[in-house]
Amino acid sequence: MLDGKNVYTLLKTATEFLKLKGLPDPKPDVEVLLSFVLQTKRSKLFLLRNQKPTDRQILQYENYVLKRSNREPVAYIIGFADFMDFEFKVNKNVLIPRPETEILVEVTLKIAKEKNKKSILDLCTGSGCIAISLAKLGTFEDISASDVSVSALAIAKENALINNALNIKFIESNIFEKISDCKFDMIVSNPPYITEYEYVGLEAELKFEPKNALTASDDGLFFYKEIVANVSKYLNDSGYIILELNSNKAENVRQIFLDDKYMDADIEIINDYSGLPRILKVLKS
Repeated sequence: MLDGKNVYTLLKTATEFLKLKGLPDPKPDVEVLLSFVLQTKRSKLFLLRNQKPTDRQILQYENYVLKRSNREPVAYIIGFADFMDFEFKVNKNVLIPRPETEILVEVTLKIAKEKNKKSILDLCTGSGCIAISLAKLGTFEDISASDVSVSALAIAKENALINNALNIKFIESNIFEKISDCKFDMIVSNPPYITEYEYVGLEAELKFEPKNALTASDDGLFFYKEIVANVSKYLNDSGYIILELNSNKAENVRQIFLDDKYMDADIEIINDYSGLPRILKVLKS
């Protein structure tokens, strides 16, 4: 499939092939895939442009490029994704960490430092990227992370080992169902929030990701309502909730929290890198 035997021609041919398959900007993808095959950094590919990979490496690369042509995400193909400068194992049981979610981590770390918050719960932890990043970059004394998916928790625990974040308590729980009666200074979550209607129109890459980690009932608001309904039991006074939002539902979520008697009226919504409302910050009164 791929013409040529050196790094330069492999990249060039793969880029052209993926463009023909409808991928608008495949250059970063083909570089990531080939650097993974060659076990080198992407930034070093230029220095290796005349290197001739082995036949086995070329065959592996062709297989990866074919998978990408079918719109399988690069992170699933190589089995890893970067988040907050850490590396996380991913497969089709967990969502691929995204740059927008890094904003949630950054906001949480800033509040924890300023307000001296020491305990935190990460709901719907998935790959564990949020909890693990907080464990590595923060000064929390008590970190819990929960998910209803046993398969997701297995990946999260493996990622904790990979990143030497051994102080996290992982809990199999449907939202708060199996969380003990202890309270936390902070609750964070990137919950499922896509509506069934929105799911139909998602790009092909997202259809590879676990649907139950993407979509939510009640017009995408189910998990936000569940969090509000239980917040008085699990969040300390003057505690914070930090949540990722469906930008199309930001005002709906804000209203859910405004209607709750335990929440402070000063609710802040923080925009993402594209200027879309992405993070909700709420203080418990």
